[in-house]
Amino acid sequence: MIIGKDIQNMLQQLEEEQSEKDDASASLYKENRCYRRSRVVWEAKLKMFFNDVTLKGEVREVHGVVRDISANGAKVDLQEAIQERAGLELHIPKLGVFPCNVVWQDGTRVGIQFTDSPDSVFSHLARVLPKV
Repeated sequence: MIIGKDIQNMLQQLEEEQSEKDDASASLYKENRCYRRSRVVWEAKLKMFFNDVTLKGEVREVHGVVRDISANGAKVDLQEAIQERAGLELHIPKLGVFPCNVVWQDGTRVGIQFTDSPDSVFSHLARVLPKV
């Protein structure tokens, strides 16, 4: 049947086009990670300090959940969006307190980079994560 073959050819062509688009997207997106990432679900809070940072006068806390973590940073889902980008602390009860900066944000999801050395953070991770 000609109509069936036409539809089959059209579907095959669409599949090939989608495959080419997927290949192009994959070549554009290369993960730029130096440290292995581990998926976790850990309670956490992000602390932001205002006014005199040395005295830590005014503190704002936003609770959230760490979704993945590496020796260099973490992805955190927060209960509310934040405007602050630098001079923050991520408090993770399982690990400790880590000074950090926000490197990307999508609504209430943020990507943070630790300001401590990766070796220092790794030593904390090695205590609680298997095979880090």
